[in-house]
Amino acid sequence: MFINKRLLFTLYFAVLSCCTVLSQKKTENNTNKKILNPKKATIYSAVLPGAGQIYNRKIWKTAIIYAGFAGIAYGYVYNNKLTKSYQNALNARLDTLSTTIDTKYSNLSDGTVTSLRNYHRRNRDICILSFAGLYILNIIDANVDANLQEFKINKDLSLNFKPNFTHYNQHNIISTIQFTLKF
Repeated sequence: MFINKRLLFTLYFAVLSCCTVLSQKKTENNTNKKILNPKKATIYSAVLPGAGQIYNRKIWKTAIIYAGFAGIAYGYVYNNKLTKSYQNALNARLDTLSTTIDTKYSNLSDGTVTSLRNYHRRNRDICILSFAGLYILNIIDANVDANLQEFKINKDLSLNFKPNFTHYNQHNIISTIQFTLKF
């Protein structure tokens, strides 16, 4: 029984050590990387939002972009529906010639309906501007990401902050912060 446990224990660690040794590979300096063209990435993103990010091999950003567009589109549809509803209620209240009656918002005053319409109209307009802003940010992100693809950060580039105490004269000490930028 004792020999079986010792044999299993030795076999277990022998297999475990082989797996660890086999899983380590030498890293090769791959100089055959495809150099990305920032102009192409910009055009791709302008034609189809997210295509520039796919070209830059940052596919996860595409999901964020489309989620942003979906959220903004939902906000636009929601606020547009309410804007039209409040506008129809105001039209029904102000139309003295016809027999249309506002039954949906009859418990609200004219001023309240007007301010609610203006509130949702403003939110709808903000959604339109947000949609345009996200579209422009999508294009800028694709361009910047393609430009910075070859940007190297090495040990020579650093920024250090260090507290420092300087003697002003014999009796005064001044506390300062020292910034060191190496490039």
